[in-house]
Amino acid sequence: MFAQINHMAMNSPNWPMMAKFYEALFGLKPSGKVSRPANGVSVGDGYVGLNINPLRDGYIGGLDHFGMKVDSVDAALARMQKKFPKANIVKRPSTRPFAQYSGHDPDGNVFDLAEKTSKLNEIYADQAEKAWTQERYLNKFALRTLNAEACAEFYAEVFELQPSNAKVEEGGYALTDGRVTLAVLPWSIPIFENMSIKRPGPDHIGVKVESMDAFIADMQALAGSNPYLAPMPLGGSKEANARRAFFERTASGKLQIADPGAVWIDITDE
Repeated sequence: MFAQINHMAMNSPNWPMMAKFYEALFGLKPSGKVSRPANGVSVGDGYVGLNINPLRDGYIGGLDHFGMKVDSVDAALARMQKKFPKANIVKRPSTRPFAQYSGHDPDGNVFDLAEKTSKLNEIYADQAEKAWTQERYLNKFALRTLNAEACAEFYAEVFELQPSNAKVEEGGYALTDGRVTLAVLPWSIPIFENMSIKRPGPDHIGVKVESMDAFIADMQALAGSNPYLAPMPLGGSKEANARRAFFERTASGKLQIADPGAVWIDITDE
């Protein structure tokens, strides 16, 4: 594949604890390649890294963006300029160990880019070098956007992500790099009836587990042993119940939860 989805990122005021949640419940492993204790924590599944950044002034907490490794950044940019002039990329500061460039699709959704052959001392080099496998792994990044069809076309044509048979809600599109699904979902005000409006952008991540029964047992045991690492409850009030029903209705997995920082996670064992 021309492109590989190699990381997902979120912002949190409690980034060390969030990393421990993903380690404890999903078995993601911390990166030993680059230590950035003041700037964030990275954990991964051997293929995809999860970068958890401190929430900074003026920024929004929660799920923030995803990143890709590509055969050629120049080729990707040329494809963008030829057919998608509203999309663009910019070179990142040299202090960033996980991306050479950042870009946006025609609707303004942000992604990171790095070349596969780059000598960049990236934070996810452990995954690239060791490429371990584990039973629980990140398998989806979902975003909501005004022009879902146009954005899906963008990711297919620029990055050669392929149509996937993964289930998505009506009006949405599923693309894959061969392992991870990029779900491009529709956004409009009316879909948020009876609840607060969630702005366009990153919506949720997905995790594949080996067994729903084993996962649920582990989740309950973790909450019992350390309440700080328990998933955030869904539902409980009229609006919270509406949000829970919305997530359950529009997600594709078997169980929907939220991490301690309120990021939605869609769980499946299929």
